[in-house]
Amino acid sequence: MSTGFDLLTHDQTLQKHWLKRFIAIVIDVFLIFVPVNIFMSVFGWTNDLLLFNLGGYISGFVWFIYSSILDYTANGTVGKLLMGLRVVSVRGRLEPHQSMMRNITKVFGLFLIIDFLVGMIVDTSDPRQKYTDRLAATSVISHREIPF
Repeated sequence: MSTGFDLLTHDQTLQKHWLKRFIAIVIDVFLIFVPVNIFMSVFGWTNDLLLFNLGGYISGFVWFIYSSILDYTANGTVGKLLMGLRVVSVRGRLEPHQSMMRNITKVFGLFLIIDFLVGMIVDTSDPRQKYTDRLAATSVISHREIPF
């Protein structure tokens, strides 16, 4: 049985898909974490280690809310849309609970990495899916080409 990693090493389209998703994450992280850290700096919260960790959790929660709302209302976050990607339901119309389920691992960044790894190791019926995409019956698809 082949894994998503086996497919990823040979399929250039899949490589491009995951590269676009990675760039989309970088864009979204910048849009969320920079303002949260600026907000924390304004209030002098950056010097306290406990509050810094709290800031990471706050940023993760904001990222979860941001991603859930935009995936549901616009079929993708700013990063995904800039990269020509869309979030779709594999069962018809995307529902709010599907959007929340696929984004829950964004609350803690390490969980997002684990989500990707498990998704690539477990079932490869759609190697474009993280594990929570499978649970939520969603997928991220390319809806337009971008030059790179």
